[in-house]
Amino acid sequence: MGLCGLVGGTIYIKIIISSNLEMNRIIMHIDLDYFYAQLEELRNPQLAQKPLVVCMYSGRTLDSGAVASANYAARQLGVHAGMPIIYAKKKAPAAAFLPADRPHYEDVSGRIMALFAGFADRFEQESIDEASLDVSAKCAGSYVEAKKLAEKIKWKLHEDERLSCSVGVGPNKLIAKMAAGHRKPDGLVVVSSIEVKDFLRSKAIADLHGVGEKTAGALAQKGIKTIVQLAAAPVSELQESFGEKRGLLLHEHALGIDNDPVEEKAARQISRIVTLRENSSDPNAIAVHCSPLAADIARKAKDANVLFRTITILLVSDRIENITRSTTLPGPSQSEVDISDSCRGLLGEFFEKNSQFVCRRFGIRVSNFEEPKAQKRIFEY
Repeated sequence: MGLCGLVGGTIYIKIIISSNLEMNRIIMHIDLDYFYAQLEELRNPQLAQKPLVVCMYSGRTLDSGAVASANYAARQLGVHAGMPIIYAKKKAPAAAFLPADRPHYEDVSGRIMALFAGFADRFEQESIDEASLDVSAKCAGSYVEAKKLAEKIKWKLHEDERLSCSVGVGPNKLIAKMAAGHRKPDGLVVVSSIEVKDFLRSKAIADLHGVGEKTAGALAQKGIKTIVQLAAAPVSELQESFGEKRGLLLHEHALGIDNDPVEEKAARQISRIVTLRENSSDPNAIAVHCSPLAADIARKAKDANVLFRTITILLVSDRIENITRSTTLPGPSQSEVDISDSCRGLLGEFFEKNSQFVCRRFGIRVSNFEEPKAQKRIFEY
């Protein structure tokens, strides 16, 4: 709104900018495609040519347990995560069935999440293979810039880890997550704030995040079979059936409303990794990265107000083999020198026994955290 007046024969114009004009909130959801199975395909490329099922075996019998991940060839045969292994074998008898290697998946996930966090204003790891990024300021509220950033992240992930992911971009976590699942694998879907209504109209009610099979069935009994119908349903009726909080949440989600912030959770580890300019089997050439990485990690530990006891080096070969070597300090530390010296020692020990290993990427991780003890006040001595 503009106001004008006359002062000393001079016309002046005062422009008042409405406080309601705020930067677009832009959230990015990243979902690593069939993560466990994709990692197994990397370790053995021949597996990518056939149905592959990664399993969490319970150990009770040879086939007891559940499917943890399946590649798309197996999914086309009806295999999906959570399915009992015995049923999966009936649907895909010719598939390769492998036990889950959780430590390996967690190592790779740690590197990837550190990569994603570097692109975000605020970062939240949702699971081992999913994350939400608030990129509102980074992209200056522009969905065009957000799409460019998503493309850069996808390229960087493939360049560093040879993995693919699906990315959804939207005005909140709900829409971003649904967009990420809209076109998989290796998808990128942007839903701007003005496109939310049309986007939701095109989706089945079971696609609405938070609506499981049981909830969808209960809604169907009320004649609510689409997201549009759910949005139009009286909130009081939804609250009567699903409770006050959940009833309101279902209504808001059907309208595309989600005010849940991207929240950075307490880290269980801090890591940094770099891609070497040239592949190398020389520990001295790799060790030049110890000091700058250690300085960065020590600074992050101090910012997070945590002490660490375990220090780990991460080595990724030219064949994307993942190697970790760790040492535990006699006491908790925040010292850059402790990190750097420990990593140089671990590098020397590893290459003394593995001189033919060709390193492509090198990283450092600290973990086993504890908080600093509160300093005693003088009257407590």
